[in-house]
Amino acid sequence: MALREFRDSGGNEWLVWDVPPARSYAPARSGQDRRVSPTPGFAPERRMARDRRRRGASAGLERGWVCFQCESEKRRLAPPPADWQTAPDEELEALCRAAAPARAAT
Repeated sequence: MALREFRDSGGNEWLVWDVPPARSYAPARSGQDRRVSPTPGFAPERRMARDRRRRGASAGLERGWVCFQCESEKRRLAPPPADWQTAPDEELEALCRAAAPARAAT
């Protein structure tokens, strides 16, 4: 993961980093009971079927994005442009202007 800082023409300091696409996890276990004998009083959880380890990305963010954050706002640019890590600050500022504002987490 790359991380950069730059100051735009308005004097705002931005922190910029890339967010990779969702990782692929190992397949879920078979679900077979490995215990030899049943456990008295065992009651399985209600959330058996769903894998909750990672939420899916919003539409358009499946391939990852570049996050721009300053003191007052956060922006996302998807998909990540090639070689943004080595781009000059002026080009980063242009990419930041093209990025969409991120919604606040609820």
